[in-house]
Amino acid sequence: MAIRWLSRHDLSPAQQRAIRDLHWWCVGAVKDPVVFRDHEGLARYIREHADDFVYVVAGAPHYLHAALGGCRFGVFENHPAKRQDGVFGLSAVYWVNYPEAGKLVKVWENPDPMSDQGETLIPIPHDA
Repeated sequence: MAIRWLSRHDLSPAQQRAIRDLHWWCVGAVKDPVVFRDHEGLARYIREHADDFVYVVAGAPHYLHAALGGCRFGVFENHPAKRQDGVFGLSAVYWVNYPEAGKLVKVWENPDPMSDQGETLIPIPHDA
């Protein structure tokens, strides 16, 4: 299983740390700056990479279509204000359609906007 990061931007240090915390066996994420042409694009991508876990930055229609279609993926939530270094700190990681917990579950949290370290909130299965 690979971890895929769908975004035009590189992962921040906090996002990298969260992925290491949540996918302890992972040595890195494969970046794919894919652009979706329609609202089904994300769901189609996730299904084409069914053996991998996808983290994504996309528009609301893409998220909604993929979530309602039962796709499993992750999203990052940033703190609302930029730090002095110009970076938004990572606030939380959510998994959509996590099998054991429901449709949306917060799996990683960082209450300190100045820090890149957070904590895993759930037991992490080997196939996450």
